[in-house]
Amino acid sequence: FARKGVAPLGPKVTSTRLILIFRGLCGVGFMATYYYSLAVLPMSDAVVLTYTSPVLTALAATLFLGETWHSLDFLGSALCLTGVMMIGKPPILFHLLGQKDEAELSPLGLLAASTAALCATCVYLIIRILKDRDVHSLVFVNYLALAAVVTSPLLGLAFEERWLRRPSPWALTLLFLLASLASLGETLLAVGLKMETAAKATSMNYLQVVFAFFFQGDVLGEAASDSLSQLGAAMISAWGVVALAKETWAPEVDEKEEPLLKR
Repeated sequence: FARKGVAPLGPKVTSTRLILIFRGLCGVGFMATYYYSLAVLPMSDAVVLTYTSPVLTALAATLFLGETWHSLDFLGSALCLTGVMMIGKPPILFHLLGQKDEAELSPLGLLAASTAALCATCVYLIIRILKDRDVHSLVFVNYLALAAVVTSPLLGLAFEERWLRRPSPWALTLLFLLASLASLGETLLAVGLKMETAAKATSMNYLQVVFAFFFQGDVLGEAASDSLSQLGAAMISAWGVVALAKETWAPEVDEKEEPLLKR
């Protein structure tokens, strides 16, 4: 930070730093609610509900930030969300269609997954709002880390978590890799959101589902997925290819319109 002349806490502007603090809290809220939903819901339901955030982000950015949600981007978001549902095959869809199964879904789990989607949407919008305020991408990660350091002990006390653990060297290695890769991912996400519209940047998040799909069989050695899941992964991947082709060959368009709410 010092070499590049970047302030670790961002510009010394009160309003900007308050927004960054809110961004950090939203990031912690996302992680807490998403991981809780994974613990109490079927994974497919938790993932599908949480991954509505790119669509929510695109809609909110169009309404409140004046960004243009182009028809191709809208189609891509719908294509990706459909692909996620084909991979996950969430039981919640059968509930909505009136088909009952033996296991009832946890209301708190559904609320947590929906809250995770809203928190992620807030994070993406905040980065878009601050993209012109000279906030370095690493600063967003710093505020997430600070918020986690402050709130994690409080959440641990609230849920009576054990404080003293002795993880194995392998577990410590995995935790270090998790923290490093997560920080890198958050930084690159901020870079992407500062360069592209919210709809376009967040729709690329769906590629995580494709990576998880392949890691499931090739890395974790879990059971191979069915043809419906393979088709869903192909749909998500296809949108990534279309988005890159659009950027390469499509003419530039004006992506700004008069917003409903001014920053």
